[in-house]
Amino acid sequence: MVNMNGLSAALLRSPLLWGGALAFAFFALIHGGVVSDPTVVRYLAGHWVEYVEVAMFCVGLAALAIKAGDIARQRRSLGATSLAAIPPGGQDPAEAAALLEQLPAEDAARGYLPARLREALDLVVRTGSADGLEDHVKYLSDLDAARAAHGYGLVRFVIWAIPIMGFLGTVIGITVAIACLSPTQLENISGVVAGLGTAFDTTATALGLSMVLMFLQFLVDRSEQGLLSAVDRAAWEQLAGRFQSLAGADGTALAVAKLGESLSRGGTRLLEAQEHAWRALERTAATGLEQALGNAAATLRETLAESLDASLGRWGEALARVHDEHASRREQRWTDAAESLAVAIRGLERHQQVLDDQTRMLGEVVGATRDLAVLERSLDANLGTIASAGRFEEALATLAAAVQLLAVRAGSAEERHIDLRSAHRVGKAA
Repeated sequence: MVNMNGLSAALLRSPLLWGGALAFAFFALIHGGVVSDPTVVRYLAGHWVEYVEVAMFCVGLAALAIKAGDIARQRRSLGATSLAAIPPGGQDPAEAAALLEQLPAEDAARGYLPARLREALDLVVRTGSADGLEDHVKYLSDLDAARAAHGYGLVRFVIWAIPIMGFLGTVIGITVAIACLSPTQLENISGVVAGLGTAFDTTATALGLSMVLMFLQFLVDRSEQGLLSAVDRAAWEQLAGRFQSLAGADGTALAVAKLGESLSRGGTRLLEAQEHAWRALERTAATGLEQALGNAAATLRETLAESLDASLGRWGEALARVHDEHASRREQRWTDAAESLAVAIRGLERHQQVLDDQTRMLGEVVGATRDLAVLERSLDANLGTIASAGRFEEALATLAAAVQLLAVRAGSAEERHIDLRSAHRVGKAA
């Protein structure tokens, strides 16, 4: 993805692409009849050499346009690229890394000033000192000037190549004119004139286009030189006197400073080594402690698991025994209750049988009582009849028969254990 983005950016900034597109559009306008001026057509599209000259001019023009646009963009962004204010007494060179992080990323901000500040701070970061910073800034200024000069290589090549193409057209035109010149036909010189016209037209077009490109290059180069001067001033203002330096001290102070710096670096390395040793010891102790804790945890886990298994086994057995005892007791209680209920049911059945017998006997007693009442009424009626008729002997016989009948009935009632005592009645005498 990064390579594709870089390729896309390179194509969008390619003078060949934009110059070719511009030349194609120009010739399309001519062949489409939009541009029909005879002079333009004669000098810019009259011969294939002129096509090549115009195409090369468009490429050089596109290169200058891209360069001019980049210069204008950098001029607008000069104020946006700046470092923090310089504190009183300057900054320690060790803070150069923090200043380097304040600058925008290299891909996000392209230009002379961000690159120069980045390279100068990178020198301070790599050397740990700002003693050679001023010379390095001057070197970077010269390097940017050389880069700016090399940036016009394509334009200079086009400015050189266009007149060469014009001279090539001149040679071709003169060759055609000489080829059309015949000693037998001196009156017909139209071919000679056409060849010479091609020779002069291509040369004139080449010289004119190259002069235009040279003038535009001068303007763009002048603008870029002004940009480089502004970059030099901005970089000097932001870097000059920013870092503390020992370049102005005498040899003794410098030696003492270097010795102190060496001692500081040695102490720093010693502290780093001690720190690494402590960290290694800490890691070893942490590893041993972790292993010991892991072993203790594993042992404790196994012991607890065994203890819990044994306890749970005992509790399970005890619960099973208690459950069995309760079940047996419950079954015994249900058995006893069932037996008691059966006994009670049998007693109820016996009482029911007794009640049935007594009910039956009571019914028989009631029937006997009813018969006695009937007999008594009959006896009373008979006695009344006898008394009224005066037949006493028949009444006595009837009475004796009734007494025997009563005796028989009374005997049968005594066998059934029923006490039938005669009630005291008030009767009539016979």
